[in-house]
Amino acid sequence: MIVKQKIHFIINPISGGLSKTHIPDLIFKILDKNQFDIQIFYTQGQESNHHLAAASAMEADIVIAVGGDGTINNVAQYLVNTNKIFGVIPMGSGNGLARELAIPTNPEKALQLINQQKIKVIDTCKANNQFFINIAGVGFDAHIADLFSKAKSRGFKTYTKITLREFANYKSKNYTLHYNDQQTNVNAFMVCICNGTQFGNNAYAAPKAIYNDGLFDIVIFNSFKIWHVPLIAYKLFKGDVSDLPFVQTFKTNQISITRTIKEVANIDGEAMLLEKDIHFKIFKHSLKVFAS
Repeated sequence: MIVKQKIHFIINPISGGLSKTHIPDLIFKILDKNQFDIQIFYTQGQESNHHLAAASAMEADIVIAVGGDGTINNVAQYLVNTNKIFGVIPMGSGNGLARELAIPTNPEKALQLINQQKIKVIDTCKANNQFFINIAGVGFDAHIADLFSKAKSRGFKTYTKITLREFANYKSKNYTLHYNDQQTNVNAFMVCICNGTQFGNNAYAAPKAIYNDGLFDIVIFNSFKIWHVPLIAYKLFKGDVSDLPFVQTFKTNQISITRTIKEVANIDGEAMLLEKDIHFKIFKHSLKVFAS
């Protein structure tokens, strides 16, 4: 007798501004019911997301997040350092982690990937006590995440509109970095703490980052001139920003950033209010995930 694995789907109905009413039908149509005992849940806000994720981590063998990077973050943290398997049906605005792991953005293909049961073990991270998987940071990306969270509509179009509007006016800020027994002061547009390679939508902050090497790729965008903006955009989508003269990169397994005030940070695309001192740690090989 085959023992089925209990699989829970946690669906965020508003992520990415995309309708998900068809997802349950797809799940029951595509998923192998000889392998899986399926249950589906819907979030009703972040607190609900955490509650469902914590309960599913106790009850299920596999937990799948259906939504964007924020939904993924909220669910995955409850599966760290367990034998449970995490999965993603990417339906957010950027889908950074899904693209990093070559998980199809087509829901049908993403479900087929779960049937194949191909698993990788990846690193996870914390910024103070805040969990993240892909990219965290301070500066412009955090500013945009904050504005995006307050926007009336979701999706890539809204995100792009806000980014283009803010790019020219955002001012660099002073940060003190502590890493590898040294201290550095920078005046930076943004500082990215990368476990994965990209923000989402194939915009690569750290194309050489490896999600299971136990190291962060740190990318510092120092002050630049307004006429550099088109080049930065090109490099993010088509090249490597580390080639730019005002960008610094290095690897480390932990780093602390001191800011002048307590303000938001970017945590997997979500704006989180953190203390002015942030310590970033990485936890090697701590999450099992379905990946291509």
